[in-house]
Order: sequence, then structure tokens, then C-alpha cells
Amino acid sequence: MSGTGDRIAGSFSGRGRARARPLRPVAVLALLLASAWPARADDLSVSVVLRDKIYEVRGRFTTFASRDTVWRVLTDYERIPGFVGSMKHSTVEHRDGPRVRVNQSASIGVFPMRKTARLALDVLEEQPNRLAFRDTLGQDFRLYSGSWELQSDSARTTVIYMLEATPKAPVPSWIGRSMMSHAATDLLRQVRAEVERRAIAR
Repeated sequence: MSGTGDRIAGSFSGRGRARARPLRPVAVLALLLASAWPARADDLSVSVVLRDKIYEVRGRFTTFASRDTVWRVLTDYERIPGFVGSMKHSTVEHRDGPRVRVNQSASIGVFPMRKTARLALDVLEEQPNRLAFRDTLGQDFRLYSGSWELQSDSARTTVIYMLEATPKAPVPSWIGRSMMSHAATDLLRQVRAEVERRAIAR
């Protein structure tokens, strides 16, 4: 990781005759992980456009984790509340081959406009490259439809997130865009963190 070498060198360059202290096991583990995975800038990006009352959300990030690891995280529906902070409830109601019915409730918005949204997602698993979903409940959204797409090579996996949503509750467009942007950014950061946690733990 950038700056790691400078901080380590600084610990050995004290004034006078100060002795270099041995690295603790935690520091050694951090160095090993840093050398095992290539350093990268935070390339996560999100854009939100409002067109014909539909918020079009586009996001992407890259990770050193394999496509299989990303896929396992995205399809671990019932554990999503454990690594996505806004998700309060997520259960699989029915599975029929690649089609899965997932009921979810999530906290959306910011105080004082925060509320709980409920979704009944019809998910189509097109393993190993694409996961499509749409809400069939229609309780809090007139439209809620999107996908996760995975592209991988020998070094990394690129994850592309797309969502088209029209909330039923009216909000000023600039507030809606801000809320959608923050929600998508948090979602992608937390998904990537879980993907990389599992990749390292394997």
C-alpha cells in the first residue's frame, strides 16, 4: 500500500541511539497482505441521472477478488443485512432454478426523510456473469429494476451495477439524486468490502 514503506522506515530512523523495535504480529500480517495484493486507487464510481421521472443509477468498482467470490456475495441473499448497513431484512421466499424470489426491507433516505422501503425482488441468476432483479411488490416504488454484471480477467474483477427506480413518495429532484447517489455509493463500498474480506479469509 502506498506510504507503508515510508512509515516503516520512519520507525527505524529515530533520533540518537533509539533502538528499532521489532514489528508486532499484527503489523507483520498487514505487511504480508499488502504484498499479497496489488495496491490500487479507489476507482469506485457512481452516477445518477433523472430522466422522465426515472432515476438511472450507474455504478462500478474493481476488486482483486475472483468473479466466483463476487458472485457468492451477491447471491448470499439472507446474509446481506450483515454487510450492507441499510438492509434490515432479506429472506429467500422461493427458488426455482435460476429464478429466486427475495423479500427485503431497507432503510432509505436521510433524517428527517428516512423511511423503510419494502421490496419483493424477482431475481434471475445468469451465472456467472449477470444477476438481474426487479421489484414486483410496488409498495414503495413504481419502478425498481436493475442488474449486477461481472467482468473478470486473471488479475481482477469489474463489477457494474445498474438500477432504474421511481419512488412513489415525491421528493425534489436534487434531493432524490443525492439520496440515490449516497445509497448506491454506500452499497458498492460495503459489497466490495465483504467481497475482499471473504477473498482474504479463504
